Amino acid sequence: VETLKYIAKTGKPYEPNIAHHFAFRGSDDVTYVVSAYLAAKTAKLIGIEYLVLQNMLNTPKSTLGVKDLAKSRVLLRLIKTLEDRNFRVIYQPRAGLDFFSPDLDKAKIQLAAVTALMTDVEPERNNSPEIIHVVSYSEALFLANPDVINESIQITKAALKHYPEFRKKNSIYDIIQNKEIVAISNELWEEANILIKDMEKNVKNLYTSEGLYDVFKKGYFPVPYLWEGREEFSNAVNWTTTIMSGGVCVVDDKGKKMNIHDRLEKIKNLSVNKLVGSGNL
Repeated sequence: VETLKYIAKTGKPYEPNIAHHFAFRGSDDVTYVVSAYLAAKTAKLIGIEYLVLQNMLNTPKSTLGVKDLAKSRVLLRLIKTLEDRNFRVIYQPRAGLDFFSPDLDKAKIQLAAVTALMTDVEPERNNSPEIIHVVSYSEALFLANPDVINESIQITKAALKHYPEFRKKNSIYDIIQNKEIVAISNELWEEANILIKDMEKNVKNLYTSEGLYDVFKKGYFPVPYLWEGREEFSNAVNWTTTIMSGGVCVVDDKGKKMNIHDRLEKIKNLSVNKLVGSGNL
């Protein structure tokens, strides 16, 4: 928080990468969206004026394009609700770190494809995305050298130049705005807002370092693959997530997707059990 206060004082942009770090540790799509929102709102309340919204696609790499589109649109829509004359959101998508094939020819194709996907998030806006974080196609094999970086940028710029016209000629716009993606987006939007409202109601001083710590401690954000701190954040690791229909969701003991209300009930029970176990209840 002290670092954010300093950034606010300088007037420089702030670029959090919170969401995909939760994804690296096994979190679900709802957590991806909501964790980014909490980071953005905390930054705004501290006085940050410019937020660079980094959005890592293909994370995990088995994520379907329709799920990435839905997740990205909800992420952007949710955080854009925070915008006003003193707070601007600048969208910056990127490819996933483990997305690329070790076959370099295939990796170049993947880079072009994910760049096209980035423009499909807001296809009605000619200047979206405003910034692209270019991940070099050599990611699966070696650290990028200047030649690889230059070629990766060329591939990205070529996709940005030619794909919109290809999309228009081949009726792809109808595909990326179909009913399935709208339904997925609506469900994710509703679940994210329910989770945020519950946090704001039940976590004291949510948008502070103490409040954000309590969110993680209580188990609001499932991270079953967390390496360090598993005992301290036992409520957060006490979940099962899985790939289902091309996205990541929380499942119960029978492998069935948990709805947001069941998740909140489990979070409540986890907190109660901790109090009972510690003798504080």
